[in-house]
Amino acid sequence: MLKCFFKLKSFISFFLIILLVAFLITVGTNISVSAKSSAASSKVDKVVFALITFNNIPDDYSFVEKAVNDVLRKKANVEIDLQLYGPSEYSQRVNLNLSSGAQMDLFLPDLGQFPYFVTKNAAYPLENLIKKYGQDLKKKLDEDFGPDWMKAVTMKGHVYAVPVNKAFAIPATWIYNADMLKETGISPDQVKSIEDLDKVFRAVKQKHPDVVPFGPINVNPSDTGLIWYLRCRYRIDFLTDSTGVGVLIGNSNKVVNLYETNEFKYGVKIMRDWYKKGYIQKDAATTTTGQPVLVSTGRGFSFMGGYSGKEIGKVFSAQWGKNIGSKRIAPPYTDYFDTRAVNQVVWMINKRSKVPEAAMKFLNILYTDKYILNTLLYGIEGTCYVKVDEHHVTFPKGKTAADVPYTAHLCSGVLGSESLQYQLGNVSWEDVLFRIKENKTTPRSPYFGFIFDPEKVRTEISTVNNVINRYLPALVCGSVDPDTTIPQFINALKRAGADKIIKEKQLQLNQWISENKKK
Repeated sequence: MLKCFFKLKSFISFFLIILLVAFLITVGTNISVSAKSSAASSKVDKVVFALITFNNIPDDYSFVEKAVNDVLRKKANVEIDLQLYGPSEYSQRVNLNLSSGAQMDLFLPDLGQFPYFVTKNAAYPLENLIKKYGQDLKKKLDEDFGPDWMKAVTMKGHVYAVPVNKAFAIPATWIYNADMLKETGISPDQVKSIEDLDKVFRAVKQKHPDVVPFGPINVNPSDTGLIWYLRCRYRIDFLTDSTGVGVLIGNSNKVVNLYETNEFKYGVKIMRDWYKKGYIQKDAATTTTGQPVLVSTGRGFSFMGGYSGKEIGKVFSAQWGKNIGSKRIAPPYTDYFDTRAVNQVVWMINKRSKVPEAAMKFLNILYTDKYILNTLLYGIEGTCYVKVDEHHVTFPKGKTAADVPYTAHLCSGVLGSESLQYQLGNVSWEDVLFRIKENKTTPRSPYFGFIFDPEKVRTEISTVNNVINRYLPALVCGSVDPDTTIPQFINALKRAGADKIIKEKQLQLNQWISENKKK
């Protein structure tokens, strides 16, 4: 009996030793796994972020990059390699890096060229990345615009971009010298459409014979804002292509050439009438000086363009030191959304990126973190800018945008969320909120979400654009007779392949309408 007891005791001791060894092995393994997991989780991924800037590029902006990365590493184990390029070289550098395979993880495609970068297989599909790493970004865009923003950046069943979260409602707006208008005795309330401007220009011309009443907002090529006005007034959807040789007017479902429509002919005849009356300068179609420059110096009275909000006049007043007013003039609708309004300025992740998850983590923070966004826009507080109040900043005393160590404030329209950006000068914060609110209240085009794939007619689009650049500036500036020039313009467009573009658009639109009816 005693012998059996000692055998049992020896067995129990042996068993306990086995358990202890197993426990130690398990603990050691867990410690090893934990150490490896910790090392993995502390790995910092670098994202090459190519940013266009319309400000001077300083020789050294590493201090801005460091300030941003100090926060990004703590928040997401991510850091950026900030690469700044001016507008003249940005597109070239983006295309070069995409074709060469050089690292460039986040980029801004050419204005309105989102479909092209998808069809050339340069963009990474984002829907899974957004679901896993971009939920804050998605929530912000949903709140400021509405959940249908994804329709504007979805092609071939995938989300390929994230639109800049800004005001997308951009009505046709008349910008004018308010002091000159007051001298005429005409109230801004009396100006409700383009037809009301004739009497204003006549009165200004009588008071100030040497002042140019109206002119092109942009030059090279010249653009008087007429096409934008027609788009807003008649609810013209350009179907994500800027040529105009394949548009929808209202909800007709029929793709037409804008330049053959009565709406276009009516608009250019008004420009011709103004030109003959001396309201538009004689060299408007070829000038290298836009009307905004003339207005800023007192040599011009007004111009027309697309601007969000209702207080753009105050912005120009602060910039030019003059009393500038603004008025929306496109009845019966101030504006409406087509797809291109949303996918015109977007961020894409390079299809070849080796760190797409990190790129989305950075985008998620960029769209939702006020410090990160404004550091990239304005630099370091106290050195590059000073706070005026919660929403406004200015440059340090004695400094301007030209001589602070860093500023990229002019690229506010291509970066992050507008509702988180500091405002420079006397921009009304209430107007910023109004602009964001209009994103939800502005009517959508019936074809919102349709994206034209230009791949089959890329050659024709290039040729058509050459024709447009040859004819359109003179027509919208009134310097040629529309009755004789429009037929020549249309014939040249047909020879360039306009009808083939229209046919292809109609085919794609019909398919899109059919698919959306089933949903």
